[in-house]
Amino acid sequence: MSDRFKPRNSDDIRALVQQQPLAWVVSGAPGAQHATPLPVQLVCDADGTPKTVLGHFARNNPQVQALAANPRATVLLIGPQGYISPSWLRDRTQAPTWNYASVVFEVDIELRDERGDADRLLDGLVTQMEANRPGAWRSEEMGPRYERLVTGIVGFEARIVATRSSFKLGQDERDDVLADILRALDIKDQGPLASWMRSFAESRPAEALPTSQPPPRALDPEIKEFIDDVIAKGRELTAGRNLSWPERREICEITRAPWAKGGPVIADTRNIVAETAAGPVRLRIYDPSPGHSKPTFVYMHGGGWSLFSVDTHDRVMREFAHRGGMAVVGVDYALSPEHRYPTALNQVVAVVHWLHDHGRAHGLDGHRIGIGGDSAGGNLSMGAVLKLRDAGHGDLVKAVLNIYGGATADCSPASRQRYGTEQDMLTSNEVDTFWDNYISHVGDRRDPYAAPAFASLRGLPPVFLVIAECDILAEQNLLMAGRLLEAGVQVQAKVYPGAPHSFIEAVAVSRVANEAVDDGAAFLRSVLLRERGARVHVA
Repeated sequence: MSDRFKPRNSDDIRALVQQQPLAWVVSGAPGAQHATPLPVQLVCDADGTPKTVLGHFARNNPQVQALAANPRATVLLIGPQGYISPSWLRDRTQAPTWNYASVVFEVDIELRDERGDADRLLDGLVTQMEANRPGAWRSEEMGPRYERLVTGIVGFEARIVATRSSFKLGQDERDDVLADILRALDIKDQGPLASWMRSFAESRPAEALPTSQPPPRALDPEIKEFIDDVIAKGRELTAGRNLSWPERREICEITRAPWAKGGPVIADTRNIVAETAAGPVRLRIYDPSPGHSKPTFVYMHGGGWSLFSVDTHDRVMREFAHRGGMAVVGVDYALSPEHRYPTALNQVVAVVHWLHDHGRAHGLDGHRIGIGGDSAGGNLSMGAVLKLRDAGHGDLVKAVLNIYGGATADCSPASRQRYGTEQDMLTSNEVDTFWDNYISHVGDRRDPYAAPAFASLRGLPPVFLVIAECDILAEQNLLMAGRLLEAGVQVQAKVYPGAPHSFIEAVAVSRVANEAVDDGAAFLRSVLLRERGARVHVA
């Protein structure tokens, strides 16, 4: 092991303990076989030298009696750790590795069995663990339950007699391999280990990608004009501030406003509020030929369930209405984090029912309904048809146009590295933030209505998947195409070269975006007008 991976002073050990407070306490009495995993706290001198380890045992733990007889023990802390797969690295000849760090304290333990000791130890542990958390929890909030907890523990103070450590950080000491490992740890949300490793070795972040992948494709220059404009204006308006979600939405409206202008003029555009089973929902109706029967396309805008509106996507919806010769109904669904899953999804399902029952009164054909949308809107469209199918109403929707919709919160390290960087339109951090906003409970991340990648897809109406080549979600879109085909669903999937996430919004300047709108409109017509052109095709 290189010298640069050895602890330099007690601060390195203290940092390890603070980041990984769970320890194994091993009895040291002759013949004793007791070992217990516990949360511990480390007390240091003013100069940072570790002095005491604090903790507590359950009162019925046999180790309490063993330590009362012989106070000498060993405290083992396994620090930040993480598995590194060769698939994440440029050099795939490297073997898998589990990076870790550990500290061993030889201690003399003094048991503390007074009520005041227990209160102090528990309060100190809670204070440490809850530090810097929003709405930090306090032990007194337990009320009567705290009394049952505190009487069931025995505290201890362990005086540190000797310390030794072991750090295993990286497959070897080559700078390029270490840089790859650090980058992989960042991508896999193992920041504590990555930052701790960086404190021992300076290294430039890896710029190249694994040799198993081709380099990222350059963006289509016309789409890049749109991307550069909205990003630059957004940064200018944000000015480095930490904004609330309402403030972020306001900036998004401003940056998208110029791109929503122009395009076709629709004969009849009106806003209404539909009184649905999920409550009132604001709709925007685009009717290119009032008085004539035509299919209805229900459109949900993107924005990670947290941003955008029918205003930001006004141009896109007018284009579909004009080119498809159909009525388009934009759904201004409730946004997260104020309204979490399944609020927006329930609204979309309720709007489909409402259109079927009341569409005719608004000049809409409620018996020929297609649904779709971009990004979060694509996700909502898939979730809605799944929910309608399972409720016995699958025949209400005849077609789905899913434009680079999210299918799962899980993005592979390769997709994050390739098209989820801070220079991309949708970053891996944004994907994680949007899912955290949308989903309240961890279990819902695999709810098939929220994450269609985990759903049974049989019995769905025909689906067209618009896939942006330069998109962190392209991988899961291709996965969905395969799963739909496997399930026997009529599916078309087309990858648009040089297109990043959000590219459909560049329809004012991009030939690729216009091609996608034309393709989507043709698909909807072929299904909703029952033209003979509807057939299975994967491009």
